[in-house]
Amino acid sequence: MLHLDVRGLNHPEPLERSVGMMKRLSDTNCLHLHIHRYPKPLLMIAQKQGLLFDGCETPAGEWHILFTRNPSLDLKTMLQELCDV
Repeated sequence: MLHLDVRGLNHPEPLERSVGMMKRLSDTNCLHLHIHRYPKPLLMIAQKQGLLFDGCETPAGEWHILFTRNPSLDLKTMLQELCDV
C-alpha cells in the first residue's frame, strides 16, 4: 500500500502530490490518502482515470481515501480499520 499524508498543505500541493502518487498505482496495490478536507477535484480526476476509490471522514474532520485499480480489493473493510467505523 502506498501512503500519502497531505494534511495541512496548501492548494495545489495536495492535488499535485496525490495525482503523482496515483500514477504509481499498479493492479496489485492501492493508495491511502490522508487529507484535511474532502478532495472533490481529486476524486473527479481519479474517476476519469478509471480508478476505484472509497473514503471516510474521521471525527476530527480529516479524510482517509483509498484508491486502486484492482476491483478485488475490499476498500470498505480496509477503511473500517483506518476510520474506526
